[in-house]
Amino acid sequence: MFDFMESKTADKLLEKYAKGTCTAEEKAIVESWYLNASSNADDSDLAAPDFEKADAKLQSALGIVPKESLKLWPRIAVAASILLVCGASLIFYLNKINGEKTLNTSVLNDVSPGINNATLTLANGQKIILDNAANGKIAEQAGVSVSKTADGQIMYSIKDQKNTGKADFNTLSTANGEQYQIILPDGTKVWLNAATSLKFPLTFAGLSQRKVTLIGEAYFEVYKDKKKPFIVHSDQQDVEVLGTHFNINAYKDEPTVKTTLLEGAVKVNTNYILKPGEQFTISQEGKVGIKLVNVEDVIAWKKGNFEFNDENVYEIMRKVARWYDVEVIYEDQIPLTKMEGTMSRFQNVSRILDVLESTGLLSYRVEGKKIYISKGPAK
Repeated sequence: MFDFMESKTADKLLEKYAKGTCTAEEKAIVESWYLNASSNADDSDLAAPDFEKADAKLQSALGIVPKESLKLWPRIAVAASILLVCGASLIFYLNKINGEKTLNTSVLNDVSPGINNATLTLANGQKIILDNAANGKIAEQAGVSVSKTADGQIMYSIKDQKNTGKADFNTLSTANGEQYQIILPDGTKVWLNAATSLKFPLTFAGLSQRKVTLIGEAYFEVYKDKKKPFIVHSDQQDVEVLGTHFNINAYKDEPTVKTTLLEGAVKVNTNYILKPGEQFTISQEGKVGIKLVNVEDVIAWKKGNFEFNDENVYEIMRKVARWYDVEVIYEDQIPLTKMEGTMSRFQNVSRILDVLESTGLLSYRVEGKKIYISKGPAK
């Protein structure tokens, strides 16, 4: 077992943790050790005084004030099982934990993660399933060639200037359990998350603006064109840019639409101008707000991760349902305790659910493409 107290770097790690300067690997090692050791203190490798010393030191570093009625670790449990990071100590530690775990009989049919796929609907109504399409040119419309690249994305290129400027539209859509990338006719790059659709003109040539319509979530790297603004229309808002990087989360089942700026500047609904690191939100009732956020957390999905920041079970499971293409059925009311952490999106759904279950907030079972959630036993 990884003995945190015998590690020569333990004190340095705790000091870095307290200051918030740990790397993801170091943070996961500290939290993973504590989570497992604190829940198995009776058979820990540490003698009781040593464990208590380590426990007190780590709680001090974490700024935890124990309360009898409060679970101390639900927010850390997710982070403690980070499967993305590749620190050698953490891999060894998690493998040992997983190896000791008994088979979860509640998983009758595990669910695999999503895939790189989408459906392209052409202006004439023809639908092309991109996962099945061969690389190379897949269509030609009104002087515009549509190609699938070797790395699995769609690219548009103008072949005949005479036919440009027509109001013909294409739609790229991902279902639950799918994601895809596209390069629009102007060179703008767009990454689509699961359950997302992007409607755009066949070409922007001859148009006064570059306007697209988004439902779902997408990350944009907009090609700069000062003469022709790029506008993303989504529920309750229009985001206008000249050339910048930003993320929009506009799912119908989310309470707010979120626009997060990573680089450059954007104008939302003509009245609000965002700076890098700011997130604009607008609720279904029209209430707006702007706040600073960690942009890397916002685009974690694009990099293959789930990032949970002060989110409850219901919020987390909406993300899980979209990516794994499952239906979530709640058999009880689940506590709204907030959790945080990072997990890879490229693992079976049971690994995600096991971590959530370890918080004591819920129990689950998977039957085909349905996940049943019930209130977990108190821990």
